[in-house]
Amino acid sequence: MSAPVQDRSVPRLETVTGVPIEFDRISRSFGSVHALREVSLTVAPGEIVALLGPSGSGKSTLLRICAGLDEPTTGDLRFDGVSQLGVPPHRRDVSMVFQHFALYPHKSALDNLTLALRHGRGLPKTAAAARARETLAMLGIAELAGRRPAQMSGGQRQRVAIGRALATRARVVLLDEPMSGLDAQLRVELRVEIVGLLRSLGTTALFVTHDQAEAMAVGDHIAVLGEGRLQQIGTPDEIYDRPATRFVAAFVGSPPMNVWDGHWHDGRLRAEGFDLPAPAGAAAFGVRPEHLTLDAGTREVDVPGQPDRPAPPRDASSSAGGAVVIRPAAGGRPAPGFNSDSNSSNSGFGSNSGFGFGSGELRLSGEVLVSERLGAERTVHVRTGAGVLAVRVDAGIHLTPGDPVVLRAPTSALTFFGPGGDRLDLP
Repeated sequence: MSAPVQDRSVPRLETVTGVPIEFDRISRSFGSVHALREVSLTVAPGEIVALLGPSGSGKSTLLRICAGLDEPTTGDLRFDGVSQLGVPPHRRDVSMVFQHFALYPHKSALDNLTLALRHGRGLPKTAAAARARETLAMLGIAELAGRRPAQMSGGQRQRVAIGRALATRARVVLLDEPMSGLDAQLRVELRVEIVGLLRSLGTTALFVTHDQAEAMAVGDHIAVLGEGRLQQIGTPDEIYDRPATRFVAAFVGSPPMNVWDGHWHDGRLRAEGFDLPAPAGAAAFGVRPEHLTLDAGTREVDVPGQPDRPAPPRDASSSAGGAVVIRPAAGGRPAPGFNSDSNSSNSGFGSNSGFGFGSGELRLSGEVLVSERLGAERTVHVRTGAGVLAVRVDAGIHLTPGDPVVLRAPTSALTFFGPGGDRLDLP
């Protein structure tokens, strides 16, 4: 007889009305160092915006200005149309989750939440304790109520810190890299929990991270910061598929977009190793690793789902050093990112430079440098005449260092950038 189903229902927090946030040409300088340069950003009520960027990009400075822990050198910050300049942190109706938990070490989990509610919200002791217990139960950590931080794991301490922020029902929740000190599996679990809780609560949230996968998973919109400037604001799909700048293209993606510099003249972008048609004024072009198709050289390769067939004859005239030779593997389907049709009209190579645009595609010859297994896929790093680039293929494709390969991509998959790094659209 099966075990009885346990009642796992937990209390739900009452919702709040998130506040719209407007950063209006915010700049912050520390002497000669410009941490932020005229950042303008609007966050809708109840929206989660991930602030993404490398170290030193200004994302934590922007968060501190929002919290009232720092003031901008120039510009304005408004909550619901009301300027917050000069308003102290405790009057902004903001709660914050810090990177290093910031829990009182001598207090229990329950007391950490209760103190935040009593002093931050002015609730009576009994009401504060009741709401604290409700919040811990909602987070699934009611059993931690009597434990001190030293008696908890890192994930448990962070859940308590998140609970302290959510229990106050603040209109704005700020999260400053709250999971950077946790292991990978726990980070995935926690970010799912955090997003679900923030959405159910209805608060407006800013989530600072340097982890692009985290930003993609958490944010309704992502604001990419670089060198103190707002590089792009958009949905995760917009950020990835249509990067507004070369900085965004090279930062977002794992591995990031492959980018080459060149010189534009008479409608073409040229450099040692390539010569291709490009929009006026182009200074560089790039292609995502998954938009490249990989053809192997003459070595036999296991490709799932391919039927037995004789190897095609070697093309002695090919500058690649051979046609593709396929050895079938049992089961599966043709691997994405791998082209087994070696006899197609576009399977040859470009000019002696390594690049060409026969039949509307880019073609580049090279040899395998490193092949990395990443779950169901591999990232293959290929050394070419124009530099090393990455291509994403199915894990069923087995390549070894030194294998000759051809990389191809349709011209529609290429992204062009101007001298200042802005994306250029094809006419």
